[in-house]
Amino acid sequence: MNSHYSYIRKLLCTAIAASLLLTACGSDSQDAETTTDLDNATTPIEETTILTDDVPELDFDGAQFRTIEQESTYYGFYTEEANGDVLNDVIYERNNSIEERFNMEFAETQRLPYGEISTMVKKSVMSGSDEFDLVFGQTFQSAADSQEGIFYDWNEVPYVDFTKPWYTKSIQDASVGDRLYLIESDLSIGYLQQTWMMLYNKTKAAELGNIPDLYQMVEDGTWTIDELDRLSRDVYIDVNGDTTRDDGDFYGFAGTRDGCMFVAFVYGCDGRFMSLDDDLNIVQHINSEKTISILEKLSKLFVSNTGTLQKENAFTRQDIFPKGIVLFEPMQMHDLLKPEFDMRNMEDEFGVLPIPKYDAEQEEYYTVVDGGADIMVIPTTVSNIEFVGAIVEAMSAASYNDVIPVYMGQAIEQKGARDEESIKILREILDSRVIDFAYLYDGFKGWAMKLPGLILSPDTIASSIDSQLPAVTDYYEGVVELMTENE
Repeated sequence: MNSHYSYIRKLLCTAIAASLLLTACGSDSQDAETTTDLDNATTPIEETTILTDDVPELDFDGAQFRTIEQESTYYGFYTEEANGDVLNDVIYERNNSIEERFNMEFAETQRLPYGEISTMVKKSVMSGSDEFDLVFGQTFQSAADSQEGIFYDWNEVPYVDFTKPWYTKSIQDASVGDRLYLIESDLSIGYLQQTWMMLYNKTKAAELGNIPDLYQMVEDGTWTIDELDRLSRDVYIDVNGDTTRDDGDFYGFAGTRDGCMFVAFVYGCDGRFMSLDDDLNIVQHINSEKTISILEKLSKLFVSNTGTLQKENAFTRQDIFPKGIVLFEPMQMHDLLKPEFDMRNMEDEFGVLPIPKYDAEQEEYYTVVDGGADIMVIPTTVSNIEFVGAIVEAMSAASYNDVIPVYMGQAIEQKGARDEESIKILREILDSRVIDFAYLYDGFKGWAMKLPGLILSPDTIASSIDSQLPAVTDYYEGVVELMTENE
């Protein structure tokens, strides 16, 4: 598994400093920027070797860099001033450093609901206005908007180097031929925050007595979907004694077949829905032997496993894992810090795990980020593309080196997640994020959002896929046609 030594080393230093300070998380809100009180303290972090960008010395003569982002993003691109909150302040210092380096300044970011961002940006481009240098739009909405030809091709942006570790490794898989309209990097904190992973209840695992060393399984590469199904199967305790399976009982696994949480398990098993060949023809993988096998295994876990608590949607997870009523549950990275989850005051100890593999032969662990997360696009009306490329590359590198380690230092400070294994696994989870054309351009007409109905019965998965294959192929062909027409 790919991990970055300097990054892990810096994370360890951040974690140790946080532990010594006995720091605590503050409150945050979906509708406002958040603060996390770390006792207004700063502790020197051991000097480490960092990776640098290759942007040359440039002077932008005081130009303003203008951004817009989703209001739901915790800790966004811009912060007005230092306030003693360690994450806010490292973002503030990053921005100040970039401003001084390039003789430019950041305009205050506009923060709006994703639908309003979409409307505003489309209206701006259609009118020929140059209002935004960089847009952090919602992933699925931005993918739909890109079909209208309103975004700049990132492959044509100077200084942006996708071989650098601050970009999602698979980002070119989201291309349409040689055109790439949406990207992710460590500059997008919203993308980090909505990364899917697993948590497990250490306290309950010890009480059950038959749960192996899960960290060792991850290290050995044997943390698989079959093992998750085996360890959670039949783990059900009627805690409240009412003879009814409800939220007052204890379960082996909790999850939903609906939405991106479930999709993370397909990609975690190295499954793919479809891809484009060199001639932009649709190549379906959903009906391959491997993908059907993955869906069959997931059907066992989510539908027929007697230890599974089936939930209607992923938003109910805050009412399950923090209350100690489940052994395993898929969660998002930022759930560790959300005040409504209150993980710091969870009675039980917990640990961090990646989404499980398909089998032990699979070389790496994989995951996806929720489709509601931020993604970065550039309006075609931007007037100075060199300015945009230089700032995005430099800011992404600075985020990788400075902001993300501090964010993760806060995350692992939560009760039960202070161990070295959790720190290492968190970084590896971020390194394992996958993004591709099929997921990005699903539009609720591709395969990703059809999965809940597909896996109800393992015996009908293949036939259900076959019946829907022509319509889904037509949909993706239409997406490609729209995007190539708008060149």
